[in-house]
Amino acid sequence: MFKRIIFLILIVFAFKGCTKDDICPEGEATTPNLVITFNNIANPQIRKKVNVLSVLTNNTDSIPVQYLISTDSIIVPLNTNSDTTRYLFVRNRITPTDTIKTYDELIFTYNRENGYVNRACGFKTEFTNLNADFENANPANWIEDIIVNRDTVNDENSAHITLLH
Repeated sequence: MFKRIIFLILIVFAFKGCTKDDICPEGEATTPNLVITFNNIANPQIRKKVNVLSVLTNNTDSIPVQYLISTDSIIVPLNTNSDTTRYLFVRNRITPTDTIKTYDELIFTYNRENGYVNRACGFKTEFTNLNADFENANPANWIEDIIVNRDTVNDENSAHITLLH
């Protein structure tokens, strides 16, 4: 009997110590990712899928951040410790005789604004003045143009960047 009372007292104290601020709710705002869509260069309003796409950090030896068979949009994180993020976009085109890999290096620049959410969720970062450009532009790029749709990354509701290919 004494053990049960001690056990109940411990449970009461355990739950009494928990407050609403101790658990970050699922819908709470956190650092948003960058939303990128792929559109047709001939008609920029129409989405165009990329077949066998890999998105790597800025070197060919890195582990893919994203690897997708066929997609017309992706979500990638921006670096919260720097005002730039570099990614390598690799497209594999499969021909009857070979697989052709084409690489495009993109650099995303922005300003960071850190804000306190609450004790459980900590801080979140919003990105302003977003800009995107080719790291090494050349005529062989499979991405032909970059459009910045929204220069503030504060949610993931719509595309921030459109890549035309």
